[in-house]
Amino acid sequence: MTKMKSIAFLGVILFSTNFLFAQENDKGNIVVGISIGPNFANFINSEAPHKINMFGSDIRPILIDASELTKSVAYTDYKVSLLKDVLTGISMGIQLEYFIKKNLSIQSGIYYESKGINLNYSNRTVISTTPGDIASESLDEKYKIKFNNNYLTIPILFRKYLSKKQHVFFEGGIYTGYLISSKITVQNKKTVSEATRVLSQYTFEINNHKDTKKEYTHIFDFGFSAGAGFIKSISEKFIFKTEMLLNFGMAKLDSKYNNEYLVEPVSMPGTNYSKVLSTNYFGLNSNSKNINFNLTIGLGYKIGK
Repeated sequence: MTKMKSIAFLGVILFSTNFLFAQENDKGNIVVGISIGPNFANFINSEAPHKINMFGSDIRPILIDASELTKSVAYTDYKVSLLKDVLTGISMGIQLEYFIKKNLSIQSGIYYESKGINLNYSNRTVISTTPGDIASESLDEKYKIKFNNNYLTIPILFRKYLSKKQHVFFEGGIYTGYLISSKITVQNKKTVSEATRVLSQYTFEINNHKDTKKEYTHIFDFGFSAGAGFIKSISEKFIFKTEMLLNFGMAKLDSKYNNEYLVEPVSMPGTNYSKVLSTNYFGLNSNSKNINFNLTIGLGYKIGK
């Protein structure tokens, strides 16, 4: 299956590269361009059905007191937000636009895009209160997870101009992406305190985990794109352009796990231990998908007519 995906992806690259350079010699309505701008990314469906991340439990289940499962160092009752958890990055690339007719064109190119999530969650929960006493135990949670997944993407977009002067346009189509690097930082810090006294504090973290073998995140991404933009001629050959594009991923990100979660009681006299296996996308949903919005500006050069 992986070989078939690789062959298909290489086919898209070869087709697009051939399309990109062969058309330069065609004296038709063609525009080549470059663009750059900010990229705002997040994950769709990122909240896991269980919020426990026990790194390595897929190889060896972890033994834990059953009564403390939901207070585990690796558990956080985080809340995700499509707007608050945005990861800001960059989008840049080269494009080629070929006009099928006067106000209708097809565009392709090669882009570098940073995608991921930047989740920061904090919460305080009262876990016990002594009757008649103002002192109470509270649990403070701070959870940080940051994914930097960088891709080379190739879109195929149909662009429709709204007037003969070809200023304002709408566009839509598909894209495919290839993962070139992945870096994950996860931190979960918990503090149990009573009034001003700290009772316990512990941290679960994976610092700067570089997925060099790309074993946790799918190498290929694909999805749908929709956007709009504006073009202004600044000379007979050169144009200025600005574009906003929204990309909806259709491929799940996790390439290794599928939200597995298993709790089995362990028969040990005088104890209440359980064997726990919990694997997901570093605490997020294994079925998470990419979503990103980029706003770019650039220059184009008209070839031919």
